[in-house]
Amino acid sequence: MKIFGLEIRRVSKEEISNVAATGGWSYTASHLRSREKPMLLPAVYRCVELISDSVAVLPIKIYELDKEGYKKETKSHPFAWLLNNEPNPNMTRYTFMKMLTASVLLRGNGRAYIDRDEKSLEPRQLIPLSDDQVQLVWVTDKNGVKHKMYWVYEFNELVEPMQMLDVLNFSYDGNEGVSTLKHAAQTIGIATANEEAALEHFTGGQNMTGVLTVEGARLTDAQKKEIYAKWADHTNHSGGMQILEGNMKYQPISISPKDSQLLDSRAFSVLDICRFFSVSPVKAFDLSKSSYSTVEATQLQYLTDTVLPWITKFEMELNRKLILPSQRNKYVIEFDTSVLLRTDKSALAEYWTKMFSIGAATPNEVRQHSNLSPIEGGDKAFVQVNVQTLEKATDKVSDN
Repeated sequence: MKIFGLEIRRVSKEEISNVAATGGWSYTASHLRSREKPMLLPAVYRCVELISDSVAVLPIKIYELDKEGYKKETKSHPFAWLLNNEPNPNMTRYTFMKMLTASVLLRGNGRAYIDRDEKSLEPRQLIPLSDDQVQLVWVTDKNGVKHKMYWVYEFNELVEPMQMLDVLNFSYDGNEGVSTLKHAAQTIGIATANEEAALEHFTGGQNMTGVLTVEGARLTDAQKKEIYAKWADHTNHSGGMQILEGNMKYQPISISPKDSQLLDSRAFSVLDICRFFSVSPVKAFDLSKSSYSTVEATQLQYLTDTVLPWITKFEMELNRKLILPSQRNKYVIEFDTSVLLRTDKSALAEYWTKMFSIGAATPNEVRQHSNLSPIEGGDKAFVQVNVQTLEKATDKVSDN
């Protein structure tokens, strides 16, 4: 079959072993780690959704550097459209970045193959690869030096590091990332057990666990089975209500959710999961211990402590792999974080007011970012006339 015009086929593990034996490189078997069960937990789903969305919404811009280091956005770069709009024919930038970020969180690595033009070597498309499609290998050259490469099962070939975007989560060796779920396995296991216990509690007749006694009668096995069947049927379909006949008595032996601290343990699991993902519980909609000031401070803390490290990871990997060595002193790739203020009009107005008042932005630059047409004379910077240098102020005092 073909993907993006490339002929591919899956290679068996036996074939990989043969290549490893004859080609002089070694590999470590990767295992497909299940993600479905943890993602059923509301706290895990919310944290992954929040972080991946925060990265995906940010526009990616290419800046051209002059000799003095000043930046100017350029849209004429060969892969500007690819990077900011359509990484490949099947998805938008938003989908691509969201998927890549989620893969880093859930698998430890977010990888994408860089398909380059054969002549210019400029990237033509970015093809995302799942964790089970790529294997990190170490190739030993004739001098005995090991070099990192990637075996892509779908392409049936070794790929150089410069052909692969590889964003790592927390890593112990700098080569393979470790999934957040792996570190949080025990906490997520407890949280999953709590959810299952809650489900059993509410679907199993809530508190309908106990001993049913029949006075003055000895029941046959057939009669016991009939009572069990009727009891289960009533418990599952009447909200736990049960009608006893004759001399039957029911004595509950189960403990309530409050006594078993079921609800408290579920809340505690949310807090622990949020800690692993570096997300405030407020952002996971746990408002039990929050106020308006807490929510406002949480937003700023989230942007600096959670989002900033993620966009830094992506920026460094994109610059390292997409910008050719001959262009590294001329171009730089950065995320446009100003979009985070897009819905906060008061903060946006305050930002542009300050930029305009110090002459850092012209009226037309402010209008451009506000989706307004330019005005005549709006390309000149302005400063407040009542501000002067300290030197001039002291000269006037001495003259008087």
